Amino acid sequence: MVFSLPDEMERMSAALRREPATQATADALDTNMGRFRSQWTKDRQMRGNQLPLPVPRNQGLHPNGCELQASYLDFQFEWKEEEGTPWRAEYQVRVEGYLDAGETLFDLQDHWRLDTDMYAPSRRTTVDGGNPSKEPHPLFHFQRGGHAQDAFSAADFLPAAPCNIAGVWRGLMQSPGPRIPVIPLDPVLAIDFCLSQNDGTIWRRLRNFPEYFDLVESAQARLWLPFFAQLQDQKFRRTWFGPSMLV
Repeated sequence: MVFSLPDEMERMSAALRREPATQATADALDTNMGRFRSQWTKDRQMRGNQLPLPVPRNQGLHPNGCELQASYLDFQFEWKEEEGTPWRAEYQVRVEGYLDAGETLFDLQDHWRLDTDMYAPSRRTTVDGGNPSKEPHPLFHFQRGGHAQDAFSAADFLPAAPCNIAGVWRGLMQSPGPRIPVIPLDPVLAIDFCLSQNDGTIWRRLRNFPEYFDLVESAQARLWLPFFAQLQDQKFRRTWFGPSMLV
C-alpha cells in the first residue's frame, strides 16, 4: 500500500477548518506540515506533539467541581510496507484542568493512550534492548497513563508520600491495567477518534461535512480492511492479541 500521509493530513486540516471548535487543531497541523513531510519522506514516520483538541464535555468528571482547560494529543506513527500493518501507532492524550477548593488550587491532569508493544514476541529480534513484558500486552492496546503522566506526577503531586496533610483522605487510584486490544490507527483516524471521545457533538458536525467523512472513510478502508482480513490467520491473531490469545 503506497499512500501519502502528509497529503491526508493536509486534507484533515482543511476539513477541520470548517468547524470553529477545531480551528486550533488545524492551525497546529499546518504549522507542522513541513516537518511531517520530511519525516514521512525520510523513513515513513510521523511524530507530532501538543496537538490541541477540544476539551471533553463536562460530564462524569472527577474530582467533583473541577474545571477543564485544555486537551492535547501527542502521536508517533511508523509504517513498514512489508508488515501490512503499522509498525508503531502510539497516541497519548492529556487533559488539563483545575479544582478551586477555596484557599487551595489544585492543578489537574488526566492521561490515556493507545500504545504499541514494541517488545512483542514477534518483534524481539528486531528491537534492541527489549525485555519481554511480565503481563500480556496486545500489540496495539488502550491503557491509562503514559509518559506525560509520569512527568506530571514527578513533583508536587497529591496524593503522594511524603505528605504533611493530616487526617484520612480519599483519592482515586490508577493501576497500569487493563491493556485492552484496539484496532491500529493512523494519525487521521486517531484525530477522528479523539474528537469523538472528547466531544461527540463537535465530532458529528465534522462528519456531516463530505470532505471530512470521505477522508475518514478512505483511511479506514486503507488501514482496517487489510487488518480485518489478516485476522483470519491464527499467527496474526496471536501477534495482535498477544500471549493471551490461544486460538
